[in-house]
Amino acid sequence: MAVRRDFKIFWIKIKMKIGIKVGSDGWEEILSKTKPDCCEIWFRLDWQEKYIPLFKYLNKRKIPFGLHFWAMVDGKYFPNLLGLHDKIAEKTLKLIRQTIDIASKWRAVYVNFHPESYRLNLLDLNNSTITTLNPNEKINRKKSFKQLLLYLEKIKKYADEKNVIPFLETVPKYIPANFHEIKKGRTNPQHSEGLETERFFELSKLGYPICFDIGHTTAQLITNDNKKLFNYLLQAARTMLPTIGLIHVTTTIPPFKGTDSHNGVLEKDFKHDIFPNKNQLR
Repeated sequence: MAVRRDFKIFWIKIKMKIGIKVGSDGWEEILSKTKPDCCEIWFRLDWQEKYIPLFKYLNKRKIPFGLHFWAMVDGKYFPNLLGLHDKIAEKTLKLIRQTIDIASKWRAVYVNFHPESYRLNLLDLNNSTITTLNPNEKINRKKSFKQLLLYLEKIKKYADEKNVIPFLETVPKYIPANFHEIKKGRTNPQHSEGLETERFFELSKLGYPICFDIGHTTAQLITNDNKKLFNYLLQAARTMLPTIGLIHVTTTIPPFKGTDSHNGVLEKDFKHDIFPNKNQLR
């Protein structure tokens, strides 16, 4: 891996494990075909019993894995450690701790979670819909970030005790109204105001483990200028490099209006006008 800093080239010898993401269904066929070095599980907390056969499969074959935390707070809200409404952050912390407990029990390497946004969002995981409430409400970003730091410290301490790595994932500026019908959902972006990349720089300096999601990070910059997007993405990666331990490799189709499209990295994906293109991704 080559990293360019101050016009000098430094070579870093690392061992990168290439993995794949699976859910509660269809995972056995996917894993048997791909034979990944590691695996991330799209983990919905209220479905935890559904994942037990998958956990046993991975443990038996000694495939390292992590859990990507998903849940609905009070059965209707998007988990949010930045939110200053109705104890949403406190309830989110409780759900993340429960997920860490499950990860520890089944010997998962990590739990990956979002800090999320300054605004309160409704979430319906059954129908894959998101609605931002009070999109014009005044935001107290300083108070929200201070609260986030408090909860991240609690999570890190708890995860360390359970021998689980707590990865904090970069997030897009906005959220699509429907993340299952992604093309349709992106035409109606919800102005959720996801945690800025610049705040992730601060968290990285403080030593928090970062999951660098390429599509999410790209979606913090609203522009169709490919060069600006690439420079922004590359600088973000360089700045957070010391604590990036997990990377979500995705591509995004235009328009770039604050949401990502979760496109892939197959040849059929690169035939479209996606960002980053193959050379930029390399």
